[in-house]
Amino acid sequence: MRMTPAILLTDDVTSATWLPLHGVEPGARGTVSVSVTFNGPADAGVAMYSQGDATGPLAQRLRLSIFESTPSLMPFPVFTGTLADFTGRTRYDQGVGRWTGHGDGHDHTVTYEVIWSLPKDADAPDDEPKLGLVWEARAAEATAA
Repeated sequence: MRMTPAILLTDDVTSATWLPLHGVEPGARGTVSVSVTFNGPADAGVAMYSQGDATGPLAQRLRLSIFESTPSLMPFPVFTGTLADFTGRTRYDQGVGRWTGHGDGHDHTVTYEVIWSLPKDADAPDDEPKLGLVWEARAAEATAA
């Protein structure tokens, strides 16, 4: 059983992780999850984006669906497209899965589930791909600017 990585955020900070996409081969699909917890002194807007661009045939063919959920909300999609589409989002203002972490002294945790699939007619990747994700929390007054 694989452990779900955990990211901790406070306001005006970024945190990142590389998620390995195990078993990517033509016709395969899989999932990987990460939990993000905000506990800051003030409200902050949180967005998720990519650590960098991916190019090449795999990036064009590998399909991603990213779902966000909390203990009180069912999963809902925040991104659907190719790896290349997602990795073009490299800044806070291009981020997906936006939510507000409240500075009320209680942890606010959101879980992201990444579901990937590679069509049967795609070429097999040379190496195991990894998805670099960044979460950025900006103080509420910074997100209004």
